[in-house]
Amino acid sequence: MSQAHTFEGKVAIVTGAGSGLGRSHALALARLGATVILNDLGDRPEPTGDGTGARTAAETLSDEGYLAFVDEGDIANEAYARGLISRTVDRYGQVDVLINNAGIAGFGTAQDTTTHDLQKLLNIHLMGSFWTMNEALPHMRRRRYGRIVNTSSAAGVFGAAGAFPYVVAKAAIVGMTKGAAEDNMDVDIRVNALCPLAATPMSQTWMEANPTVDRALLRTESVSPLALYLSHHDCSITGLVLSGGMGKWTNYFTAEAAGVDSSENLDDVFMRLDRLLALEGFHVPRIHTIPDTDS
Repeated sequence: MSQAHTFEGKVAIVTGAGSGLGRSHALALARLGATVILNDLGDRPEPTGDGTGARTAAETLSDEGYLAFVDEGDIANEAYARGLISRTVDRYGQVDVLINNAGIAGFGTAQDTTTHDLQKLLNIHLMGSFWTMNEALPHMRRRRYGRIVNTSSAAGVFGAAGAFPYVVAKAAIVGMTKGAAEDNMDVDIRVNALCPLAATPMSQTWMEANPTVDRALLRTESVSPLALYLSHHDCSITGLVLSGGMGKWTNYFTAEAAGVDSSENLDDVFMRLDRLLALEGFHVPRIHTIPDTDS
């Protein structure tokens, strides 16, 4: 994103900003003029062990003359997640941008995942994002402005074997994002989802399973421009799911195929299945592109 597109006067919160994508998003926002609040867990070693935690990132930005502050805590705790928003509003008077990035990996199959396993992933991915978004939206609606980016995953859109709790949590984020976008079409609030693929501490298992992938295609810095666009005043879309990784940016969308005539006969389903599953003639029922307006 060029310097022509800045975030001067905006207050942004990035969860999971201690490393990886969250850190990349936070650095980019601050360097384009935003006041950035970096959230991360404060009771653990820095994930990469190389000085890239939230405190170090904030110190780096402060040394460069940018406005960056740390708010440490567990986004999977409702009181903390809501407090992150309310504290920001109390201190800075507004929340313009919320990037829900915090997350952890989760493995297991549908047949062996326990309730505890699933709830753990839902709490940090889905509920953490819900609590911050739910707390931020009333403030945003009072000002009739806001940008929310919820982090999903290709696994949540298309499925993935052996990562059942993660797939469920990320799929739920897509639905939550679309619902929130629909509920806020009457004001200048954009709610979108981002499905990233980048070399981060959380993606280490995937990278080990795919050793031939060119790491140059997995730089966090090539994903952050999408997050910044979705966070920008001039963002003209809402309720969409964008993907960044492997050297490209793409749009994930849900479509409806042409289909076939229905009947009350089971045999007709078998007979018409090929045509029922055909992808020709599909259309996207709803896609919201909003003209740029001054607000």
